[in-house]
Amino acid sequence: MKGENKVTEHEVIHAINFIRKFKTETNKIETKAAQKGYPKKCYDTISSFSNKYGWIIIFGIDEEDDFKITGVYDVKDLQRKIAALCSDSMEPAVRPEFLPLEIDGKKILAGRIEEIMQSRKPCYYKPKGLNKGSNTRIGDRDELMTDYETYALQSYNDGVKEDLRPNKRACLEDLNKGELKKYIVKIKEEKHNFSKSSDDKILKLPGIIDNADGAIYPTIAGTLIFCDYPQAFYPQLFIACAVIPGTELGMTGEMGERFEDNKRIEGSIEQMLDGALSFLRKNMKTKIIIDSKTGKRKNIPEYSMLALREAIANALIHRDYSIQTENAYIQVYMYDDRIVIQNPGALYGINKLEKLGTDTIMEARNSTLVKILEEKGAVIENRHTGIPTMRREMKKMNLPEPEFLEERGSFKVIFRNSNTEQDWKTKIKNEAPKLNSGAQKENSGAQNSNYYELLIKYCKVPKTAKEISRYLGYKSKSYVREKIIKPLLKSDILEYTNKNTVNARNQKYQTKVSLKNCKF
Repeated sequence: MKGENKVTEHEVIHAINFIRKFKTETNKIETKAAQKGYPKKCYDTISSFSNKYGWIIIFGIDEEDDFKITGVYDVKDLQRKIAALCSDSMEPAVRPEFLPLEIDGKKILAGRIEEIMQSRKPCYYKPKGLNKGSNTRIGDRDELMTDYETYALQSYNDGVKEDLRPNKRACLEDLNKGELKKYIVKIKEEKHNFSKSSDDKILKLPGIIDNADGAIYPTIAGTLIFCDYPQAFYPQLFIACAVIPGTELGMTGEMGERFEDNKRIEGSIEQMLDGALSFLRKNMKTKIIIDSKTGKRKNIPEYSMLALREAIANALIHRDYSIQTENAYIQVYMYDDRIVIQNPGALYGINKLEKLGTDTIMEARNSTLVKILEEKGAVIENRHTGIPTMRREMKKMNLPEPEFLEERGSFKVIFRNSNTEQDWKTKIKNEAPKLNSGAQKENSGAQNSNYYELLIKYCKVPKTAKEISRYLGYKSKSYVREKIIKPLLKSDILEYTNKNTVNARNQKYQTKVSLKNCKF
């Protein structure tokens, strides 16, 4: 509907109040200083907002000057130049909505950028080209898209089906003849139109085999489902299972071991699913309860095996099998307090994190793989019920719901083995140091609060040690690192954004706990 994307005064005031309170931008709010003239670099934010989230850019607020409202040099000229940039230099062209306002006696300009349709992404800055001019929004930053991110968008728009790609290193003889025969018999029994079809036709129509360069090859889907050892052709398409002694990767056990158990799970999709579940079952703690009336013993596992089965099956079925991710494997890591299942490939196409497990119809990345498994009667029992099943089964065991995280180029599911949020609340209440007077003054209304409570909310958007120190009212970054940040990292409340180089100069820290049930 026309006018739906107009920016309102209420939205802008709300955004400014947020910035003033938390001294930070977000994934949907960007500020640009424009007191001395037209900002030199705006295209990166216009690109990133168009590609992810969208919302408001506020010109006339200086981040480098503690987010003070400094005003713009000329509202009319600034609006004209931003509109020209969006129209002439962005591909596809962007149509922002502008709203001039006067705040604290200073004139500012707010511009609303809408996220564009999936089929038109990525939006990029034409002078730099597609690969160097496409940006995405990560926290409060505009970051250049990776080659994988641009490829994923383009392959989606082009309708590329990676699971139909021919495996030219294999031939029909590499597939399990017994499994193929059972599949063919099942199809002929259930689909009468195929009862008189040749075996080759029955295998070709669903996408198990295909013709390429005058020869017949198994597809990726056919290889993964019917080949006894797909890793002969794709060595990295396996599941890495590991038990970590502690709560963070890199921690060691009493004997200095980095893994209490680890195993490379290989084989077909069915075999990998069974192998990963066997690994978890073997390493899972079990509570033994004796019924007081019957005297019978009851074993209660640490996690719901049904919930874990759904998550691992989803990882195998919905991971990205493109050339870009052939060297990436699925990870199933068991920590003291959680199990993390991570697969290559962010959410596919128009799928959104907030729509997972709802009635919204989700697009399948590997529709051929899904269809064959359904026809085979393996792995997939009831399509679209996986996430509701995970939530229901964890709730039955009085455990927190699984957490779903979309990261750059990967998707992660976390299962926790206790009511961790309540554990954090207790830790916050009992262990966190109280604010000093300086921090209390800077954070009005926080006198009865503490560092942990404040930082859980503040670091929802990644922050540096300098920003955290300033926010809490301390001058010493080293003190804040040692006495506040490190305990929060150890308690699994904060995490590094740059995990490869934890001592990086520009290291940022972000909230790791789930906030949906917290009342802070």
